[in-house]
Amino acid sequence: MTVWDVGIVLLYVVGIIGLGWAVSRRVSTFRDYFVAGGRMTAPLLVCTLVSTYYGLDVLLGSSEVAYQEGLVAWFSYARPYYIAILLAAFTVARRLRRYDFLSVPDIGAHFYGVGTQRVLAVASFLYSLPILGFMGLGIVLDVTLGVPFVWGVFLGALVAVVYTILGGLLADALTDTVQFTLMCVALGVATVIAAHGIGGADVLRERLPPTFFRPTGTYPVWVLVVFAGAALSALVEPAFYQRIFAAVNYRAIVVALLVGIVLWAAFDWAVTMMGMIARVEGIATEPRYALLTLAMQSLPAGAKGVFVASVLATSMSTVDSYLLISGGNLSYDLIRPALRRPLEDRALLRLTRWMIAVAAVVTITLALFFQTVVSAWIFMSTMLVAAALVPILGGLYFGRFATPAAGMAASLVGLLVALGYYVLVHAFGGFDAEWSTQIWTIRAGDLRVELWQEYALLFALPASATAFVLGSALGRRRV
Repeated sequence: MTVWDVGIVLLYVVGIIGLGWAVSRRVSTFRDYFVAGGRMTAPLLVCTLVSTYYGLDVLLGSSEVAYQEGLVAWFSYARPYYIAILLAAFTVARRLRRYDFLSVPDIGAHFYGVGTQRVLAVASFLYSLPILGFMGLGIVLDVTLGVPFVWGVFLGALVAVVYTILGGLLADALTDTVQFTLMCVALGVATVIAAHGIGGADVLRERLPPTFFRPTGTYPVWVLVVFAGAALSALVEPAFYQRIFAAVNYRAIVVALLVGIVLWAAFDWAVTMMGMIARVEGIATEPRYALLTLAMQSLPAGAKGVFVASVLATSMSTVDSYLLISGGNLSYDLIRPALRRPLEDRALLRLTRWMIAVAAVVTITLALFFQTVVSAWIFMSTMLVAAALVPILGGLYFGRFATPAAGMAASLVGLLVALGYYVLVHAFGGFDAEWSTQIWTIRAGDLRVELWQEYALLFALPASATAFVLGSALGRRRV
């Protein structure tokens, strides 16, 4: 990168920190900080939802899958989310607007009590840790500036923490508007230039194996089931719920999500093409580095700086949103209910800012643990779906079965089974370089069973549903 490229990136970083500082002067209450006072309109929701959902988990995760397997990244990895988001928009969002919730654990407290609230707070915290964003920041700085991955994670985290702590959701939404525009334009230009560089997109079919054009690729069927199952996270997604609570009305939510689906589909397609073009170009690198390496090779000076700034924007738009939620899970959902005396609003606001810093430390640790972006994403979505899907939908739609025992059992069993499965696979399995994941192979005579770490949801979700039914049958309703 040239001096001009580096200057563009630095200008972006200074700009978003400055915006966070400016907005911080208007934040006086926890509600202002956490849900923007419930004043977010459809245009703001479009920008913040699209950019928050589509961070580096998609940019690097989808391109990682496309580099290895082809069009399965668009058909089987990304598209299930569109269906889940539509269901969320027309069913869950409408029902949630009936209540005055501020967070996912608030729902557990309302229907089941403090026990379920705490378990959901832990699950929401694990899901909302911006592991993918921190990993992406490390990758970006490694590929573009030669900063070692570990130090890149620390530096990127520092910038994200500063402006999230300052401005809360309103600063998040305003910066997302800038970041959303920058992200879409830069990715579109990079895709066109990269495709032109190989002689057009038609060259892909000539130079890639036929398996790259199968909608299911060569993945085992159970992995595809897990991809689809992970999309269920949209039905209980903390950032989505936060925007529902922050929206000025229900219509603004629906408009934002419908526009978002169109933009997400285009974004997914461009990212998938970039991954496949990187494979055609013969870029020899870790799959998660493929898209960035291709962009650095294809783009001219100046354009590289804009692209790197857009990638940082993609990451920051996700990191700030989820740091805010994870910090709120600790302060508002865990610490506040545990105190014997009410917490004043300003004290809660101050505590949330400190907990954002704590969440960042935990995130850095996990970002350095996972070896691929996809494996980190599946872990996060598994924790949330396993613990939250059954009790939340059970409370919203099957209220007469929503006993405290049912909520507590469903959330706790789902979370423990998911965590226990991951511990077992990492304790007794090994890393498979071909599939870039952890696999535990069990042999009994001629029988050979491979348990991927991604299969946790296949065990945890049925366990959660079973626990809910038993808890409903054996427990008593709240008076």
